[in-house]
Amino acid sequence: MRPLKIALLSRWYWLESHIHYNEEGGTTRQLAETVAALGHEVVVLTQNPEVRKLRKIEVGALETWASPRGRHRNMLVRLRDKLARKTYSHTQVYTDALALRDFLAKRGPFDVIWAQSESPDGLVVAMAAKLKVKLPPVLVQIQALRCRYVKGAPVFTEKKPLDLAFRQASRILAPSQLIVDSLSNYAGPGHTAEDLNAKVRIVYPNLHRSIIQAAQEVPALPEPMKDRVLFLGMLNQHKGALLFMRAVPKTEAAKRNSTFAVVGGFTEYKKRSAKRWESVQEAVRVQLSGARMEYLGRVSVSEVIRQIRLARVVVVPSLFDAFSRSVVEALVLGRPVITTNRVGAAPLVTTHQCGIVVAPNDADALALAIDEALNPISPFTENASQVGQSLSQELSPEAIAPYIAYHLSRIAAPAIVAPPLK
Repeated sequence: MRPLKIALLSRWYWLESHIHYNEEGGTTRQLAETVAALGHEVVVLTQNPEVRKLRKIEVGALETWASPRGRHRNMLVRLRDKLARKTYSHTQVYTDALALRDFLAKRGPFDVIWAQSESPDGLVVAMAAKLKVKLPPVLVQIQALRCRYVKGAPVFTEKKPLDLAFRQASRILAPSQLIVDSLSNYAGPGHTAEDLNAKVRIVYPNLHRSIIQAAQEVPALPEPMKDRVLFLGMLNQHKGALLFMRAVPKTEAAKRNSTFAVVGGFTEYKKRSAKRWESVQEAVRVQLSGARMEYLGRVSVSEVIRQIRLARVVVVPSLFDAFSRSVVEALVLGRPVITTNRVGAAPLVTTHQCGIVVAPNDADALALAIDEALNPISPFTENASQVGQSLSQELSPEAIAPYIAYHLSRIAAPAIVAPPLK
């Protein structure tokens, strides 16, 4: 496999480090560094607005360049950006596409572009193509498919931009079979679901190294507390936070001296969302007698690890999630999981019998599952410990990077013949 020169577009490259309060970098950064360690040159173009003032930063074998958003935009570009906002819900797509063109011209030629699918990254690739910017082959790695909810069911948004991005992709890496099955929602005119799926390969996301290191600690302390239930996720409808709150008073555990802990915060502060959350908190407080609630907010990775270990069971009741690292993090740390069948990692739970999978948006089913998982004779905890040991190795950056590099090499040089890795 010859060394490649890869342009990585990821606005999450630095943002993950900020969110996780750590210096080792987020999962995207760790994966990029591991791909570079295989002998490839990875050059990162981040579009995170928080680092737009940066020009160039050395990060090991990587160079990170910030897109000059808002700079040197003439009247025509501003009008195009305004139109793009109405059409694609993204304000500066043309500015970013022009920045990508300039970046490729200065640092190229590249063998391949490795783009994240989340807007605006995948969209910028598509727009650059529409601006007749000559692009190398593009590999799109899906981190999430955005959607809104109507009566609890996902309605996919960003159909137009992602359809454009997927049209330009030579290969698409999906994190789960759930996403493969969902991609037909993005097949636009003249682009069938079969065309889209022919490009798709499944490669699981890599875990954060802090989680892997914690899983390898001996002994794995602290021990779980009796009847302690942990909700792990952002405080929004998407992650099932409101569903969890509705389920808590319905459990038998709520009648005992149980503890229900909530780890997570708002992705962005909105008064309406905050008021709704506060009203739900008050309703639950009134209904509970012996049990208590702990609202821990957004915490560091080390505290997430501690809270997972303290819990008897971890609840991730997302209405729709491409994969959900939270599910796997709990399993890797030896704790059973309750999740929904609209979470990409749910098959790991059912296959290894290390938790319970319920239908989404069903508070009654979720409450019954919590009580079942807390039963001391259930096999879920023991099974979670066993599968966690293998998952920590299978989903490390070092394990996933060869899969990524293989697919990058295949689209950069299709003549390469090698057995498919995943």
